Amino acid sequence: MASPAAASHLIEIADPPVPNRSTPVREMTAAEKLKITLFLAGFGLALCAGAWWMLHNGYIFWGIIFGAVGLLCVVGAFGTKNLKAACPYCGNDIGAIPRKDRGHGTEVHCDRCHEYSVVNSGMVRPLDPGTTSETPKFESPVFKNCVWPKACVACGEPPVRLDDLSKTTVGAAHALMGRVAVVRGSVNGIPYCDKHRDQLSLKIGMDKKLILCWTSLRMMRRYLAANRSRQAH
Repeated sequence: MASPAAASHLIEIADPPVPNRSTPVREMTAAEKLKITLFLAGFGLALCAGAWWMLHNGYIFWGIIFGAVGLLCVVGAFGTKNLKAACPYCGNDIGAIPRKDRGHGTEVHCDRCHEYSVVNSGMVRPLDPGTTSETPKFESPVFKNCVWPKACVACGEPPVRLDDLSKTTVGAAHALMGRVAVVRGSVNGIPYCDKHRDQLSLKIGMDKKLILCWTSLRMMRRYLAANRSRQAH
């Protein structure tokens, strides 16, 4: 394994800028509410169908899980809808703002640019990039042929080693079609200093795309900035 100082996939990159703007929280339109209702109802029924197949073919645990999630989706389809706002970074709609207290204090994630914002007093503003978490929670894609900031992914200090990370799960999409398939994913060459390890975790989405979870929002944003032109894995 190449040393961190010589590894070609490590690059020097500064903290990306944070926009000085905010956007208002608002109600969804009738058309937006209908779209969400139809999606959740259809998705929930598909999960329930997959659960029925699993239960009848001996996959009791996964059948119960898929059935429970499916029922929650169907119930949620006809419940009160969340509020929404435009992302302060890219303008994409963020529709996961809870109605209670108009989402005050809620951290929201843009699924287009993957930046994080926070709701305060009915407005959505960029989340302080210095925010950290004790456990990995800030989500970003895993990019194909990605590069990493030449800094520890937990604190930004110079790296002294490169770690690997892998994940294995059951493919949800296959299960919906009556098949059970094991899905595996991995990322390599994660830079760490001598004080940190295991500060990232890996998830596999229902679409089989890989998701990195970070403890440091600052380092996640550097990773995003370094890989904007690359395709998500």
